[in-house]
Amino acid sequence: MTRGIAIILIITGLSLIGYNGYQWWDQINIAVHDPQLAMSIADDWDQREKQPSEEKGIDTEFKPEKGEKIGKLIIPRIGAILPIIYGTGEAELAKGVGQYIGYGTVLPGETGHSVLAGHRETTFRRAGELKKGDKLYVKMNGYTHTYQIRKTFIVDKDDRTVIVPHDQPDMSLITCYPFNMVGSAPQRYIIRADLTHSEKS
Repeated sequence: MTRGIAIILIITGLSLIGYNGYQWWDQINIAVHDPQLAMSIADDWDQREKQPSEEKGIDTEFKPEKGEKIGKLIIPRIGAILPIIYGTGEAELAKGVGQYIGYGTVLPGETGHSVLAGHRETTFRRAGELKKGDKLYVKMNGYTHTYQIRKTFIVDKDDRTVIVPHDQPDMSLITCYPFNMVGSAPQRYIIRADLTHSEKS
């Protein structure tokens, strides 16, 4: 009887490990890591001198549905091309980088604060390599929006002051921190970037 229970527990444990491993592998493959393709987005992607910021973003009537793929985040520095999904629930984050809904946030390119979240183990696993001055690109709804990283900082996981409205067009990328910690992370790593340019693709 005891041996049978032990076998059942071992099989159950292995099944859970296999399932979680499959989910991780599936999520890691949603991110395209193609440095050549990511770098082809712009000739000046690696020019880190401070660029003038947009005084205001674009006006748009784009109203996506939760769970919908709304665009791509391209990060040439780490060769990443990441799908942006509208919403930040587990279902959305399993498919790509999640766009926050509410809290006074806006879509990328609009006037205000756009907030994108991603898992540190998958889409944002190399976020710690990004530095001040690096450029980020969002392709969405017929536009290419160029952002330049202004600063990076770390906050407590319960700190909600990073997801608030802003008057200027900017964007925050949020992921768990420390990057190499196993289990639930106690902090969040924030990358703040200013919109420098928007143009029709």
